[in-house]
Amino acid sequence: MCGVCGYVSKDNIDIEKMNSSLAHRGPDNQDIFKDKNIGLGHTRLSILDLDKKSNQPMISDNKNYIIVYNGETYNFLELKEELKKNGVIFKRESDTEVILEGFAFWGIELFEKLNGMFAFSIYDKKKRKLYLVRDRFGVKPLYYYSNKDTFLFASEIKSLLASGKIEEKLDYQGFYEYLHFATTLGETTFYEGIKRVEAGHYIEYDLNSNKFNIESYKLNYKISPTTDTLKEAIVKTRELFEESVKRQLISDVPISIFLSGGVDSTAITAYATKHYKGKIKTFSAGFDFDKGVNELDNARFIANYFGTEHHEIEIKGGDIIDVVKKLNLSFDQPFGDAANIPLYLMSRELKGEEKVILQGDGGDELFAGYHRYIRLHHYSTVKRVSKLFTILKKIIPKNSSKYRGLRFLYALYQDNPSREMAYILSQEMFDEDPKRYFNESIQKKLDRVNPFKRYEYFYKEFKDLDPANRALFTDTNIILPDLYFEKVDRATMANSLEVRVPFIDNNLAEYAMSLPASYKVKGKDKKYLLKKAFEGVVPNRILYGAKRGFSVPFEYWLRTSMRDFMVQTLRNSQIYSNQIEIIMQEHIDGKKDNGYILWKLLNFAIWLENSDISL
Repeated sequence: MCGVCGYVSKDNIDIEKMNSSLAHRGPDNQDIFKDKNIGLGHTRLSILDLDKKSNQPMISDNKNYIIVYNGETYNFLELKEELKKNGVIFKRESDTEVILEGFAFWGIELFEKLNGMFAFSIYDKKKRKLYLVRDRFGVKPLYYYSNKDTFLFASEIKSLLASGKIEEKLDYQGFYEYLHFATTLGETTFYEGIKRVEAGHYIEYDLNSNKFNIESYKLNYKISPTTDTLKEAIVKTRELFEESVKRQLISDVPISIFLSGGVDSTAITAYATKHYKGKIKTFSAGFDFDKGVNELDNARFIANYFGTEHHEIEIKGGDIIDVVKKLNLSFDQPFGDAANIPLYLMSRELKGEEKVILQGDGGDELFAGYHRYIRLHHYSTVKRVSKLFTILKKIIPKNSSKYRGLRFLYALYQDNPSREMAYILSQEMFDEDPKRYFNESIQKKLDRVNPFKRYEYFYKEFKDLDPANRALFTDTNIILPDLYFEKVDRATMANSLEVRVPFIDNNLAEYAMSLPASYKVKGKDKKYLLKKAFEGVVPNRILYGAKRGFSVPFEYWLRTSMRDFMVQTLRNSQIYSNQIEIIMQEHIDGKKDNGYILWKLLNFAIWLENSDISL
């Protein structure tokens, strides 16, 4: 994996500084390209074709196209053969050259042909056009900034800020989204003017006019339903998954697996050991804060079953405060999902030893791995039950664990159906709008934006789908790119580790999205189709065994080891208010669990300390 950055500007931009800020993404090589008013930078983590001739920026054979590329394209060998038949000559073994020469041959039609995770930029010298492209599921990040004088892009926000051309101002849309969902959504970030390139989109920037267009090349919701029977779907899903794992094993460095002990990582292990040349390594971790709730026993069983070279890592969080601070800097903006901590610690443990890891992200969102999909599959029933919300709200004490369970009923109780998924996935309680913790000035600014607009947009797109598939499609287009892949990329790339996700394969994912929800959810069974597909592949002990969930105990930390740090940080922050003091004391005294909002406020306050932003 790598880092990319660049600019278009008549001003003198320090591209070397922008590029150096991404060194953790590519420690094997750094280089830049400069031409009139344009600069491109690249930091390389060598995975395919380790020879220096595959360093970037890479220039096409006809000298007209220059590329900086971050990612892996798993079908590059097929594309390469097609290009060879059309007379294209290759000098390297990398997928980068295939994309470069593919663009020279096909132009923008290339983008839809790519099956992989990537974010890249191509400069067309003759036409004086710059293209930014992000993979269709948003696995790899890509950001940009534009004003009348300057256009900047990079894999991470820190690189954009290193240009010295951006005045740091808070984007209140992103802030309000974060308060609800622990991350910003879609193109939004915490910085005014800094945007994400959305999944499945590309930007065409014209250097002559200094104008750009944003276009979609593949949308993950323009998919026709399949007519396959359940039996046919089971067979096809198994075949497509095996093909995906096989494709993602292509590498010139060793490949390993994060083996959690669950169904998804076990299925990856099963097919990886079948197709990998050599003995594959698997890694499982026990944390000093998991309180013994882990699947190490299952992982050992799987490793022995498939004959992997298994490693167990005992990870001590140590100074969690220091880890939280480092992650805050790695993400460049507040991030409220504490699951980034164990992922970062595992990656840090493997730094310098491993370069490529496979893991199971995406299986839950494509094949219905969460309880909410079961509930929504029985939508008419739970909709009727939701009418009890007003009664239960009055009789269930607020300090009861059952009170939090009312969030789902509240979501289904909405008159506005476009808000249902947003409220289901918001971590805050229905009666506690997070804007109430701030002063009047900040509240007024938050009142001008709509944190649910992304969900409302996709509700309109998916309004004709059944409720369960509507939720699956929404999660695939919001939670997967904006929360989970963001978490995986930053937490692992901070330690120069590439993570591949076999469930996110164009063919497999598109097929999964074409299936009816009734194939994926049956009665109270989650992932019904996927489990049927893996029968005989994954041992029944794993396939139908009880799932042992593990969560990061940040609520406990905020009462104990992180208490003083939280209190000091929030009291010294620009956002401090009487309301924040109240919820801190409630939490510390054990009167109420305010962990969700306090964790987000703490990460926001840490970020503010490191920024030049004034509220």
